[in-house]
Amino acid sequence: MKLTYRGTHKYSYLLALMGLLSSWAPLSGQNSLPHGLTEEERTRLNEIGINRTVTDPPDSVVFAPAEFDSLDGVIFAWDSFPTLLKQLIKETAEDDTAWVVVDDQNEQNYVNTQLMIYGVNMDQVVFQQIVHNSVWIRDYGPWWIFEPDGSRSIIDMVYNRPRIEDDAYPEQLANLWGIPYYGTALVEAGGNLLLDGKGAALISDIIFDPNQGFDPDLTVTLLEQYMLDYFGVHKVILTPHLQNDGTGHIDMFVKLLNDTTVIVGEYASPSSGSGDNYNICNQVAAQLAIETNGAGRPFNVERMLMPTYTGGITYTYINSLIVNKKVFVPVYGFTTDNAILAQYEQLLPGYEAIGFDCNSIITANGAIHCIAMKVPAMVPDIDPCTDWISGDVNNDDAIDIFDILLIVEYILENHQPDQCEAGVADFNNDNTLNVLDVVNLVGHIMGM
Repeated sequence: MKLTYRGTHKYSYLLALMGLLSSWAPLSGQNSLPHGLTEEERTRLNEIGINRTVTDPPDSVVFAPAEFDSLDGVIFAWDSFPTLLKQLIKETAEDDTAWVVVDDQNEQNYVNTQLMIYGVNMDQVVFQQIVHNSVWIRDYGPWWIFEPDGSRSIIDMVYNRPRIEDDAYPEQLANLWGIPYYGTALVEAGGNLLLDGKGAALISDIIFDPNQGFDPDLTVTLLEQYMLDYFGVHKVILTPHLQNDGTGHIDMFVKLLNDTTVIVGEYASPSSGSGDNYNICNQVAAQLAIETNGAGRPFNVERMLMPTYTGGITYTYINSLIVNKKVFVPVYGFTTDNAILAQYEQLLPGYEAIGFDCNSIITANGAIHCIAMKVPAMVPDIDPCTDWISGDVNNDDAIDIFDILLIVEYILENHQPDQCEAGVADFNNDNTLNVLDVVNLVGHIMGM
């Protein structure tokens, strides 16, 4: 596949004209909010989550899709970094829908003109007039689950910023689209949550830091309960967070490429990373190398270069976005850019790695992943348990003593099985988990 580097080509006459027009028009984002908390916002942490709807969790969750799963398209909030946004929207709209959030009709008219001049396929662009505060839609945007009837529903976490309009966006989107909405009381940022689509979540421990706007009363047990109740996630993997990167979000140095392949950043030397980040990256890589995903399969850990920390900036190639068969990768004009694009294509055969110049946005402690939120493709006839075998409770392709021990745990109510686990644990198919399932499974293993 051809490697593409977007954002460094010479502008055509029309693009130059667009820049001239932009200088006349009131550009959004001139006083844009940063990725992290402002000093003024730190005085208003008590406003986080106010005027926001909290609901009961869904009755049943089939699964929460991973970000590498198929998409209908991507949502972008028009606020800051207009050049990068235009590039990302144009690339997305070649094959998929690009939803663009604007405040009002005047802004929609302006952005529509800018995108048309830039050559965007406007047949694939859909505007949403929903007032918002910032561009960082990954952190405040909607998360998704599929329910047993096949419906796609929104899960909404409390945004760890006192940005009321951002925090209200997912519920307004649910109303706009007429789809089910479930609001949690969990304070979290979307950039600090990675899902494997198999029932596991990767989260950095920054989620317990009240100085970053998170809930001071949150415990590991409560976090796990939120993830189970609202996302159907039965395994939470907590990692250390990077130091001095502006947010502490896991998506700055960890990325799931599929349900078993995970990238972890790697600094060339201890002096290349800020603070103890050289050791933190190595620690997380070692941690995940002995971990398993939500289906009990081991992770394959791949390392990816983290560029040298320079001028107070944590550069990252890992804050990328998978859009069906494309990967949008932040690049900086470094000599290592092309090798990173090649590495993505080697790790994801059949995908096109596309580089976008992120020098403007990385100074705000974020990159591509931070300003985009997926909309998963509808999945017909959902049955996430088709590859599970009766009796193989941990889905490791072997029926053995470990499966028996898991059934005992379920019977004793020491552990709550998810949908697939419960189905294959009911070995005698009587819709009840009890000692008869253990007896029958023991007999099966012994060949009785």
